[in-house]
Amino acid sequence: MTLAAARVRPPLVLTALLVAVASFQMNATMLSPAIDDMAKSLSTDVGTIGLSATVFLFVAGLAGVVLPRYSDIIGRRRVLFGSIAVMATGSLIATVAPNVETLMIGRALQGACGATISLGILTLRDILPTAQFGRYLGILTAVNSGVAGVDTLLGGVITDTIGFRGIFGLTFALEVIAVAMIAAWVPDSARTGARMDWRGAAVICLALLGINAWLTLGPTMGWFATWPLTCLLVGLLLLPLFWLVERNQADPLLPLRALRSRGVWGLLLTTFCTMASIFAVLTFVYPTLAQNATAGFAYDGTTTALMFLMPYALAGWLLAPMAGSWAPRIGYRNMLRIGLVGNLLLIAGTIFAVNSPWLLFALVTLMGVSYAACAATALNGMGVIYAPRESPGILPGLNATMFNLGASVGIGVLSGLVAKGTPDGATDPAGFTTALVVATVISAAALLASFVLPGKPGSVEKV
Repeated sequence: MTLAAARVRPPLVLTALLVAVASFQMNATMLSPAIDDMAKSLSTDVGTIGLSATVFLFVAGLAGVVLPRYSDIIGRRRVLFGSIAVMATGSLIATVAPNVETLMIGRALQGACGATISLGILTLRDILPTAQFGRYLGILTAVNSGVAGVDTLLGGVITDTIGFRGIFGLTFALEVIAVAMIAAWVPDSARTGARMDWRGAAVICLALLGINAWLTLGPTMGWFATWPLTCLLVGLLLLPLFWLVERNQADPLLPLRALRSRGVWGLLLTTFCTMASIFAVLTFVYPTLAQNATAGFAYDGTTTALMFLMPYALAGWLLAPMAGSWAPRIGYRNMLRIGLVGNLLLIAGTIFAVNSPWLLFALVTLMGVSYAACAATALNGMGVIYAPRESPGILPGLNATMFNLGASVGIGVLSGLVAKGTPDGATDPAGFTTALVVATVISAAALLASFVLPGKPGSVEKV
């Protein structure tokens, strides 16, 4: 521990972090039952609404690159406080948005909270002994995977009674509470005395923007169309520039030697592929299928939440603390692979369940065990275990970025495939099937990437 136990009260710290993480997570999951309502209210289509989720998650990914490292320098509490305050501003703007363009601005500002989970994990690592860390990690991860399903159910009820604006109003209120709790209960962390590498941060963010734009626009505009291809080329050209910038920095954003570690790049690749597959289908493909009147089940928001959003979140809520306690005993890598095998089999199974709501319900419920409990808990824990000792915030931050970028790219790609099968307003079921096949392939890539991860001799936890 880097903070004296006498100075902090872990249960109160955990409570503040849970509210902060819940406010972030509700902006990612609570809107799933509102996809159709948002499209109709703002006179747009579900593909564009999917893009607003992509904007939120992409900005969250960029925040994950910068803010955890910045918290090494100025302290965790100050960064948490500021990012949640900006998120609240975005929620307020989204609440009153008169059109989809204003909604995009609000969602982008909401993305400032993208480092919340990694900042929370780093704070817990600072204040807790190793024996307690796994259990607290599991509790925090459970909320990060959904607020026991109540968030999605409540999102459905609010959508059916008030409309999507009520959801943003509720998250705004929760974010104000989170800011107050952070100010009162979360301790400041030790500071490294290093300087922030803003130049490197700007270059890598622009590189990721270009690559993300190609992956997001490719399915609808064409992978080799002028605009997506230009974005890709700019992003790829900026990567060697980032290397040149970092090579000459005394306090680089990312020590280049760390990228050679299998624990670093293997974890980032595994996290990205996991989120691009499982999170994208859980929060976009299944809810959209459930609510679609021609290719799906024509459910309202409440029924969609009860059938396809609440079950997996509730399972994760109940089992993630247990997974967090067991991961250091059986090994974080083993816990991760149990979850990834489950993800792969379950997503593949849903390809054959697009016409069977109860079979899909059963498979989605089991994803709460494979993803929300096992895989997510292990991935979050390994972010701090594999982190360079001299820069503890770097890998958890990059890992949070891969959580958000993976989800952003996954939703962008899969929503494009779903929308592509919608000519003249008549939805083609093949679009959903194609999206699930692609998600299965990405899930298989996540499982293969996990075998790159090394052990860590001498670690207190079994890796």
